[in-house]
Amino acid sequence: MNPRYQSFVRRSLLAGWTVASLTIASCGSSSDTAGVATTEAPTTTTAAAPDTTMAAAAPDTTMAEEDDAPATTNAPATPADVANGAAVISVTVGTDDFATSGGTRVVSVPKGTQVTLQFTDPAKDREYHLHGYDLEVKAAKGATGKIEFVADQTGQFDVEDHIDNITVLVLVVV
Repeated sequence: MNPRYQSFVRRSLLAGWTVASLTIASCGSSSDTAGVATTEAPTTTTAAAPDTTMAAAAPDTTMAEEDDAPATTNAPATPADVANGAAVISVTVGTDDFATSGGTRVVSVPKGTQVTLQFTDPAKDREYHLHGYDLEVKAAKGATGKIEFVADQTGQFDVEDHIDNITVLVLVVV
């Protein structure tokens, strides 16, 4: 075999293995951040020392994924009482919220409903966030926080407390 051809084949194989290794490494890190908007992703894929960067980024990626992943539930959605196109859904944290109920506080409303979500925690301050609609409200201990909106998107939308990272309600818009 021609020595120039052998050298070309070796370099091609080496380049192919390098590209394949980097692709596999970047695929592994992008699957950890699927569905998560983050400005750290380009740093992870372009770092000179991928092992060091990925190890440093892993805790942030995991936290973001846990925060943004929809709640898992097998509970059927209970239809909210809707009158004149409006629904009020009240949650008392520690009594009838999603976490306390063992993952069964799932409520549905029809698309187009004017929704008022009311959250009260008698024990501590909270910061409630309705994912998908990106609405937030802070409520002091014992006070009621309200989120009002028109349910114009269909799907599952979790309400989380961003202080303790707990799901307090799963809202399903049908």
